[in-house]
Amino acid sequence: MSLLAWPALLLLTAAAVLVALAAWSRGAKQREVGTLLIWRRVAQQVTAPQRKRREFDPLFWLLLAAVAVGSIAASRPAWFRAAPHARVAVFLESTGPGEPLELEDARARGQAAAPDAELTFFTAGHEITPGSLRAELAQFETRTRDYDGRILLLNQPSDEASLVLPRVTKAREGVMFKLTGDRRELLVQASAGGEVQLQGASRASSSTREGVTTLRFKPTALELVLTDAGGLRVYRRKPFVVGTGESWNTDTHAALLQALESDAAEGEPPAVWLGSAEQKPAVRLNTGAPAEVSGASLSFDPQHPLFRDLPLQHYDWLAGGRLLAPEEGVQPLLTAVVDGVPVGDLARLRDGGRVLEFAGDPFSASAVADAALLLDNAIGVVAGVRPSERPGYELAEGEPLPSRRQATAAPFESRGKLDLSRRGAEPVEFAGWLMVITGLLLAVAAVLAGRGKALRGFDGS
Repeated sequence: MSLLAWPALLLLTAAAVLVALAAWSRGAKQREVGTLLIWRRVAQQVTAPQRKRREFDPLFWLLLAAVAVGSIAASRPAWFRAAPHARVAVFLESTGPGEPLELEDARARGQAAAPDAELTFFTAGHEITPGSLRAELAQFETRTRDYDGRILLLNQPSDEASLVLPRVTKAREGVMFKLTGDRRELLVQASAGGEVQLQGASRASSSTREGVTTLRFKPTALELVLTDAGGLRVYRRKPFVVGTGESWNTDTHAALLQALESDAAEGEPPAVWLGSAEQKPAVRLNTGAPAEVSGASLSFDPQHPLFRDLPLQHYDWLAGGRLLAPEEGVQPLLTAVVDGVPVGDLARLRDGGRVLEFAGDPFSASAVADAALLLDNAIGVVAGVRPSERPGYELAEGEPLPSRRQATAAPFESRGKLDLSRRGAEPVEFAGWLMVITGLLLAVAAVLAGRGKALRGFDGS
């Protein structure tokens, strides 16, 4: 026998309160009587001791019994017995987005491992918050601490303490789990077997090793349509369009523009304008006026994105002999200083960062490799992302790719064991019957109170 909610017994203190209230008789503090009555009382006390009587009516006893029985019922008295069936928790590892759960197959294998057991399934998104496998297993352990045993259906073998069974009964073939690359080359990886088709790109090479097929493609379009065992997916690459103005006219400029590999997308506005005096966002050149800059030093913030990863010693910033006069509402990035006094800017931002102005032309005055680094940073400042870091192909339609572990799931020999020798016990409670008795007692008390009948009780000293 056990009490599942023993703090409820504190309700029995209400019985003591009822007894105290019933026993407390309150009379007048002062009463005027004649002397004859006093002498009669004295004579009675001498001849026979006075017997005190206190009366309790049945209504009091009914209420007292209802409080006592209700308190015991609220404490949930119960006795435990062995559960008729073992309770086994089953964890199903996901094999990828949009997968069928295959509960019937999992149930059949679980019942084969634990005959006559009561199986409860746990999956990511159902009782388990999706996350890494380690996090999901930790949640599973926490939520199933009261179960008699655990079965794990995993994509790959594991040395967990529970019984580990393969998640799939047949290796998955031709399931893509990785697509990376840029406009020049795409790398696709999938589980061995099956076939992966990619429209919008031409296959360059293919190799298979350790159950993984690696494919290399040369993209030929902005949109790729991929078909594998997991279905159809559409990937798109946002076009990168670069416009040029009159100031972008040297051989170095042409080489830099070709290295950017801009797209010629019709109707797509340029992400940046090079050498344009009117369009925005733009990188403008030779916007300064001729000035004497000999002997000047440079002042700048080396942490600014314009100078990121630049070999600053490779650039002759003062070679053009031009300076931008100080102006309100602009952000100086590179300033010429003579004798500690700023005399003009060599590079600055205006229009909220959408226009980067150079007093001269630092690209033509530098080696092509150094000029390419500077242009990469300059475009990143005004366009928000550097050309070297712009995203490649992104999923536009279809389910996300599974992980490598999910795509390469395969059968394996079961590991661990399921020990059901210690079966949990389940409580058999009596609170319901006691509550019924409490209700009956209160109903009888209500009837007596309604009739106004008060029966005399026993005598108490």
